[in-house]
Amino acid sequence: MSVNNLKKIPVFDFKVGDLEKKYIQDCLDKSFIGQGFYVKELEKKFSKYVSCKHGITTTSGTTALHLACATLGLNNDDEVLVSSSTNMACAFSVDYCGSIPIPIDIEKETWQMDVNLIEKNITPRTKAIMVVHLFGHPVDMDPVIEIAKKHKLFIIEDCAEAHGVEYKGKKVGSIGDIGTFSFFANKTITCGEGGMVVTNSDELAEKARSLKNLSYGKVDKFMHEDIGFNYRLPNISAAMGLGQFENIEKIIKEKERIYSRYIKNLKGVKGVNIPIVKNWATKYIMWVFNLYLDSKYPLSRDELVKKLSESNIDTRNAFVPINKQDVLIKKYNKFKAESCPNANYIMDNGFYLPSGNTITNEEIDIVSNKIIEFSEK
Repeated sequence: MSVNNLKKIPVFDFKVGDLEKKYIQDCLDKSFIGQGFYVKELEKKFSKYVSCKHGITTTSGTTALHLACATLGLNNDDEVLVSSSTNMACAFSVDYCGSIPIPIDIEKETWQMDVNLIEKNITPRTKAIMVVHLFGHPVDMDPVIEIAKKHKLFIIEDCAEAHGVEYKGKKVGSIGDIGTFSFFANKTITCGEGGMVVTNSDELAEKARSLKNLSYGKVDKFMHEDIGFNYRLPNISAAMGLGQFENIEKIIKEKERIYSRYIKNLKGVKGVNIPIVKNWATKYIMWVFNLYLDSKYPLSRDELVKKLSESNIDTRNAFVPINKQDVLIKKYNKFKAESCPNANYIMDNGFYLPSGNTITNEEIDIVSNKIIEFSEK
């Protein structure tokens, strides 16, 4: 069979289950497609799952991040230290508040924020540290907590790719002042599009709930108490998310299967580097299978990705980091493109492989065998 006749292996795919369909149909039958039961149930059950008292759904992971920043009162020219290697929603959410994202380089071996670089980047304007538990591996939080207490800084946890992940037995999202999750289509569980803010603070939760719902007045509804946002997640989207959530352990088992299969196939292939899982990650849950190439591999990342594409295997390159984004460099004049060398290295050499929950062991083997085949030429 020619390559062109081979079925394409997508970088991500998922199956909508019977429970999601049942809950969505219930919304349609009862005409509760706006706000309703499923929003409250998803907030209650998911926040409990991540060991938080409060969950506030939003329309996306990006709006969850913005809501978290606004809830903490970030304002003009405040600075927020952010892991450089991340989706730009992190930097943009800080900017939406008029604040400035300051990129912190990563550890090459884990792709996580290098916590040893945090303190030297703190200035009198620094108000928060935004950690990003990238690709399902937690940041080393103890030093972050210590630094935040010392300098009286807030901690925002971006857990968009880390549903159920644990740091030293604690669920990410519950460790800092406020956490956020994404329920985008390719996340561990999905609403199609959606997000959630979580916190153990009654005060922050009350403010977040108000801000996400246009800050309506408590006495006179239409006398608004603040400049709020419409970040309300529709009930029909929450129905999808609740159905997904109630199957989360099955989804996690599939992720463990995919991760284990790739590890078995690719560990020891010369030039292929799989990020290390540190001992503080007491529960690592792969979001997608990420890796990077070094000079021992005979092809560059871009050359390999091209060859995989020609074999009908889809991949995604690593993020272009904050410190490389021209729009941010020009706007703030606070950092330079070369300021985060490890993030830049991963940008040039990192990518991730097909990792959707529907991928079969046979398809994982096809992907792996191609990488091994190209490594031997």
